[in-house]
Amino acid sequence: MKKEIINTNKISGTYASSSAHGVKAGNFLFVTGQYASAINDNPKDNRQGPSDLGTLKDQTTRVMENIKAILEEAGTSFDNVVKRNVYITHASDFDLVYEIMEPYFTSPVASTGLLTGLIPRGARVEIDVIAVIPE
Repeated sequence: MKKEIINTNKISGTYASSSAHGVKAGNFLFVTGQYASAINDNPKDNRQGPSDLGTLKDQTTRVMENIKAILEEAGTSFDNVVKRNVYITHASDFDLVYEIMEPYFTSPVASTGLLTGLIPRGARVEIDVIAVIPE
């Protein structure tokens, strides 16, 4: 099975130079974990930093719109997501993240939610998904 790298210019880069926005393998798309980020003030330095990332609602909406752009770039959509992983840094954020995230999904998916302190650069939510790419 051959893999294909999926990147879109509709969102910023990933946090590691070895990461793609997504990887297509067979009929599956594996989307890299998306989190709200800001580019540092130095335009020559593409590292992302913890400047004002907005409210939790702003961050979650940005994450979901990034995922939507990656899915579309690969020729699929939230209709075809089969698995999602949701990482939050504060247990009290759970309800709001799910309230914002749920309308994007048009049918039930396998889902995992984790409380973690490992989300990069001060973001409060990170989400990754696996989707089927229709033939």
